[in-house]
Amino acid sequence: MSQNSHIQSEFQQDDLYCSFLEHLPIAAAILDREMKYLLTSQRWLSELGLEGQDIIGRSHSEVFPQFYEPLAEAYQYCLMAAVGLCLEEQFQQIDGLTGWRQWMLHPWYSSAGVVNGVILVSEDVTQRKQAELALRQEHKQAEEAMFRLAAIVESSEDAIMSKTLESIIVSWNHGSEALFGYTAQEAIGQCVTILIPGDRINEEAQIIEKLKRGERVEHFETVRQRKDGSLIDISLSISPVKDATGKIIAASTIARDIGARKQAEEAMSRLAAIVESSEDAIISKTLDGVIISWNRGAETLFGYTAQEAIGQPMVMLVPSDRINEEPQILEKLKRGERVDHFETVRQRKDGSLIDISLTISPVKDSTGKIIGASKIARDISIRKQAEAALQESEVQLRQKAADLETTLLELKRTQTQLVQNEKMSSLGQLVAGIAHEINNPVNFIYANFNPANEYIQDLLGLLQLYQQHYPNPAPEIQNKSKKIDLDFLVKDLPKLLSSMEVGADRIKKIVLSLRNFSRMDEADMKAVNIHEGIDNTLMILQNRLKAKQDRPEIEVIKQYDNLPLVECYAGQLNQVFMNIISNAIDALEDPDQSRTFGEIKRQSCQIRICTEMVSSDRVQIRILDNGCGMPESVQKRLCDPFFTTKPVGKGTGLGMSISYQIVTEKHGGSLSWNSIPGQGTEFAIAIPIRQSKQTACKAGETHLS
Repeated sequence: MSQNSHIQSEFQQDDLYCSFLEHLPIAAAILDREMKYLLTSQRWLSELGLEGQDIIGRSHSEVFPQFYEPLAEAYQYCLMAAVGLCLEEQFQQIDGLTGWRQWMLHPWYSSAGVVNGVILVSEDVTQRKQAELALRQEHKQAEEAMFRLAAIVESSEDAIMSKTLESIIVSWNHGSEALFGYTAQEAIGQCVTILIPGDRINEEAQIIEKLKRGERVEHFETVRQRKDGSLIDISLSISPVKDATGKIIAASTIARDIGARKQAEEAMSRLAAIVESSEDAIISKTLDGVIISWNRGAETLFGYTAQEAIGQPMVMLVPSDRINEEPQILEKLKRGERVDHFETVRQRKDGSLIDISLTISPVKDSTGKIIGASKIARDISIRKQAEAALQESEVQLRQKAADLETTLLELKRTQTQLVQNEKMSSLGQLVAGIAHEINNPVNFIYANFNPANEYIQDLLGLLQLYQQHYPNPAPEIQNKSKKIDLDFLVKDLPKLLSSMEVGADRIKKIVLSLRNFSRMDEADMKAVNIHEGIDNTLMILQNRLKAKQDRPEIEVIKQYDNLPLVECYAGQLNQVFMNIISNAIDALEDPDQSRTFGEIKRQSCQIRICTEMVSSDRVQIRILDNGCGMPESVQKRLCDPFFTTKPVGKGTGLGMSISYQIVTEKHGGSLSWNSIPGQGTEFAIAIPIRQSKQTACKAGETHLS
C-alpha cells in the first residue's frame, strides 16, 4: 500500500477527524500533496454542489476544474513554505450573477513533522463582498454628492449661506453675492444683521430661538436689504445644522428673490379680481374637457355655481346637436391654435338655450407644453335677436322694394301702353280723317277723268273736222291759233289729262296705304299679308328714303320669301316695322352729316328687308342696315321704356319698348338684334303663323286695357 493510501485509510478510520470536519461551521476538506481528496465534510459537498458524490481519492482539478487554476499556485506555495494562505476568487453563480469565494489553505503534518498535505477551507463570501462594494459605492456616492452639492450651492441662483448660532456668517455662495451685492470676502465673518432692515431686526432673534429648539423655518417671506441700501422681497428656508453628537451648532439658510413672484401674484390678484367681476363667463379646462375654474360671470350665464361646475365635463353645456363642436375645438387647441369669436349655442342649467360667442386660447406650462385652455363666453342673445329682427326687416324691405319695383314696372308698361294707345288712336283718327277728306275730292276727280277725256276727244274731233272743212279760217282765228300753239296743245292735252290721272291714282294709293297702315277698322287679329304691311310702311317713309341735296337715295333691297298669310294685329305689327325702319334711316343719316356727297355715293346707304319661313309654323322678318351700329351699353338698354340716344324732341324712348311688347307679348314671338359699331345693325322678328288661343286671349286683354 502506498503512503497516500495509508494516509487516506487512516483518515477514513479515524472517527475523530470525521467528527471534527463535520462540526466545523464552514466547508472543509483534507487533501494530500498531489491535491487529491482524503476527507471532506458534508458541508463541503453541499455548498460546492457535490452532494451525493464520492470524491475521495479524486484530484481537485478533476472535481473542480473551474477552481483549479487559482488554487494550484497557492497550493504548491503552502506545501513548500509550510505557511497558511488566504485568497479570493470570483465565480459565476447558478443564477448567472457574479459570486465570490474565499479559500483558506493550512498545511497539515504527519507524526514525523512532515507536511503531508493541505487542509482546504471554502467559504462563500458573496454577501460580505457585496456589502463591502455597496459600502464603497455609498462612500463614493456620498463624496460625489458632496462635490455636486458644493457645485450646486455655488452655481445656484438662490442665496445659500451658513451662520453660527450667534448669527455670524461662515459661508457665502455666488447666489448670495448676486442677491445681496456683498462678495464672500465682505460677508463672511459679518453678522447677518447687515442684511436686515431696522424695522425687521427682531426677526433674527426669533429665528435663532426656533433653530435652537431644532425647528426649521420654512418659506418665511420677509424683506432684506442689499449692499446698496435697496430692499428686496425674499423667501427664507433655514435649517439647524448638528454635529456628530446631534448638538445644534449652526444654521444653513436659503434665500430666494421673490420680487418677480410678488409682482406676478399682485398681477394675478388683479387679474383674478377682473375675472371674478367680469360679466362674461371666464372658464378654464383641461385638454380632456374637464372644468377647473368658473367665475361669477359663468354662474350668471349658465346657472351653475362654481362648486357644481368645477370637475364636471364641459360637454354638460353643449346641446346634443352641437356635441361634435367640442372635440373639434380641442383638436385646434392641441395644435396651439386659437378659436376667435366662434358663435354657437349652449345649454343652461334649466335646459334653456342661449346664443354665445366663444374665444378660446390654449394654456401652456413653463416648458411650452399645452396643458389646458381658457375660454371666454359672451351672451349674444340680444344681438342675435336684433340681427334676426334686422334680417326680417331687410327681407320685408327687399320684398317691398321688389313689389314696388314690379308695380313701377307695371306702371311704366301701363303708361307706355296708354301713351301708345292714345298715340295710335290719335294717329289712326288723324290718318282716317285725312284719308277721308282727301279721298272724297280724289274720288270726285278720279270719277270725272273718263267723261272729261271723252269730252276732250269730242272737241278735238270737232276741231279736226273744222280744220278739214275750213282750211283757211279768218285771220283773227289764225293769229289766235299761232299764239296758243294749237298744234302742240292738241298733242299735249291728252298727255296732260293722262298725267293728272296718274297723280290722282298715286294719291288714291297713298290714302289706301295710310288706311292699311293704321288698320283702325281691324282691331281683331286677322290673317294678313306681311309683305303688304312692309310695303305700306316703305311708302309712308318714301319721303325719307328718296335722294336729297346732301345725300343720294337710300337703297331698299327686298328679298321676300313666299310666305303664307300670318295671323296678327296688322296695325301694331306695321308700327314695329315703322319703328325699326325709321331707326335704320336715322342710323344711316347720322354718319352722313360728316361725309361728302361723293363719299356717300361710293358707299351707298342700304336697308335690306328679308322674309323667310324658319319653321313650318314660324316666319321671320330681318331688317338690316349698314349704318353706324350700336355699342354694347346701348344694346343692353335698347328696350327699356323711355331710353333713347336721340336729342330732345326727336325721340321719346318708347318705340323699341313698345315694339318688343307687341312682338313678344301680343304675338308670342321674339325680337332680337345684333349690332357691330361701324358696320351696321340687324333686327330679327320671329312670329308664329297661327296664334295660340292663350296668346290671342292675353293680347286681347292687353288691347282692351
